Amino acid sequence: MFNRIVRVALLMGACLSAGSAFAQGTIISAAGPVNRSMGGASTAAPISALSAMYWNPASISGMERSELEVGVDLLFTDHNVSSSVGGTSGSTDADPGTFPVPNFAWTHRLADPRFTFGLGVNSVAGFKTNLSSGTTNPVLAPQPTGLGQISSEAAFLQIAPVLSMAMTERLSVAAGPILTTGQVGIEPFVFDSANGDNTYSGGRATRYHWGGGFQLGTYYLLNNDWQLGASYKSKAWMETFEFMGEDENGLPRTLTCELDLPSILSVGTGYTGIDQWLFAADFRFIDYANADGFGDSATYDGTGKLNGLDWSSVFAMAFGAQRAIGERIYLRGGYTYNQNPIRNSEAFFNLASPLLYEHMLSVGGSYKLNDCVAVNVGYSHYFENSRTGAVILPAGAVPGSSVTNRLSADFLSFGIVMRH
Repeated sequence: MFNRIVRVALLMGACLSAGSAFAQGTIISAAGPVNRSMGGASTAAPISALSAMYWNPASISGMERSELEVGVDLLFTDHNVSSSVGGTSGSTDADPGTFPVPNFAWTHRLADPRFTFGLGVNSVAGFKTNLSSGTTNPVLAPQPTGLGQISSEAAFLQIAPVLSMAMTERLSVAAGPILTTGQVGIEPFVFDSANGDNTYSGGRATRYHWGGGFQLGTYYLLNNDWQLGASYKSKAWMETFEFMGEDENGLPRTLTCELDLPSILSVGTGYTGIDQWLFAADFRFIDYANADGFGDSATYDGTGKLNGLDWSSVFAMAFGAQRAIGERIYLRGGYTYNQNPIRNSEAFFNLASPLLYEHMLSVGGSYKLNDCVAVNVGYSHYFENSRTGAVILPAGAVPGSSVTNRLSADFLSFGIVMRH
């Protein structure tokens, strides 16, 4: 029974973080190199198509020209899991390689200048990690003693068409649906019951799964120097995920889990009152507590099936600045902070939940090749974060036990903007 509890608790995080990791708990904090180099601050600072579409669709009405922006992020992680149980301790580094994160946005001013159409196709969540099994790290000992190898890979993409309307010269509003698709692979799979021999099957998604939601936004020009913005992204209501697995005899079995992406409320301001400068600040509320899978209680039944992670909803903030150098060069810097949805007391239940950062610094810039085309680069560093707690059984914490999850990460982003 102890071995089952250890395997279940440690893999809860793997299932959900694999489904949607990246930042601010699980939500990617920025889209494309321009938005990334501003720390993700763009709710009231529409300086590129991806910046506007990702955090506030109403702000596309504030863009001077129609625009197409394409960006690709490359994610590099340094992930480590260590544990100590019963006098045995060990540490294991993951080797996930490089993870690509593509983004695309298009905005177009219609014949009636009050209306602007936008389309965003964004990687909003995803992750790839692997931790090899071994005899020196107790939590990664081969099944059924421990978890064995942990492997997870996922990608979530959102397709978001919007229509923004300028109600007055100062006020714009926008709305549109969000179509979400995702695929997940997890080994071992703990969101369904264990096999008859006390081991857990691996799980590969049978197909891409789909879900839906919506977003709303508003953008207001307070005066010539200040802009205000606010947006709301609903929860992504996903269909039940189905996975292909095997029982203890190698025969097929279908595994399932429920997983929704959380709703997000953002407010922000932009300031352009200093010549050649732009300053932006965003504040967000990410509602993990009411998202299926994330907010469900961290409990298990007698078969070893997990119900959820019991994550807390969190607040996040982002600050960015842009400086124009002449007519062709733009330099940017940003800082992002967000609360961690996992407490130290819950570390045991989330050991395989990486990329739960709190502090991020970003830099980047753009170079205009001509009046219509610019190339962009951005870089972000997620400072190391960790959660450490005791191994917790139904009877309480195991005396002297300890489990720790550590991670730092880097994003390299590049792309191109075309205006007309």
